[in-house]
Amino acid sequence: MSKRKQQTFLGIVFIILIFIILHFVGLLRPIENYFRAIIKPGIEGMYDISINFNEQNELFKNVEDLKEAYLSCLENDINNKIDMAAFQILKQENEELKKQLNYIEKKDMLTVGAKVIGKNIDPLGNTLILDRGSNSGITKNNPVIVGEGVMIGKIVRVEDKTSVVRLINDNQSKVASALINQSKSIGVVEGGYGISIRMNYIPQNEIIKVGDMVITSGLEENVPSGLLIGVIEAVEKEAYQPFQKAVITPSVDLTKIKQVLVITEF
Repeated sequence: MSKRKQQTFLGIVFIILIFIILHFVGLLRPIENYFRAIIKPGIEGMYDISINFNEQNELFKNVEDLKEAYLSCLENDINNKIDMAAFQILKQENEELKKQLNYIEKKDMLTVGAKVIGKNIDPLGNTLILDRGSNSGITKNNPVIVGEGVMIGKIVRVEDKTSVVRLINDNQSKVASALINQSKSIGVVEGGYGISIRMNYIPQNEIIKVGDMVITSGLEENVPSGLLIGVIEAVEKEAYQPFQKAVITPSVDLTKIKQVLVITEF
């Protein structure tokens, strides 16, 4: 070992001895307390982790205990997801009811609230079954809305405690309608086998464009004017034809209706 390395080694040993002596006589206690306070949380966390790990090892003494614990956790997870789904459904229903109540307060009309309890299975039709009927004042041809005045269809059959609403995309659905444009164009909104909605019989000379809003015109019995139906998605215009057509996107998703209002008087 070279002389320089020997001196360095002896110097390090000397410094270590000094620190040991200072530690035993207590002169380093303030510094030690300071660093102990800094690392205390980390030490406690590591200790807790080691204790929990040991406890878990003690809990699972065999494979059956581990399997039982796993199934219990799985069941709790499923129950939590069910509770969360129920909460989300209730939240959505409350939001829809608030919109409907806001609309009723603004308009001078009588309505009956109803819940959707079923849907038809006819591939050529599109109807919903409601949990309210003639006992609640519902009659045939009453308009049915959701939210703040969005029309989704009309009542076509009524029983004492239930009724059936034909949606606007049903192939037999027809609603007198109008556009919110400069020409205030009128026409008839018709369904297309549950796939599309079109506004027909729009005069050829009137200017309509994508994005124009479609509302009820009030030109048919039992349906007030101003109920929102949807917006124009595309315009179909053929030369030498007296009328043009428009493809309409409904203002609501007609496959996800849960709560409705049936307008019985206006």
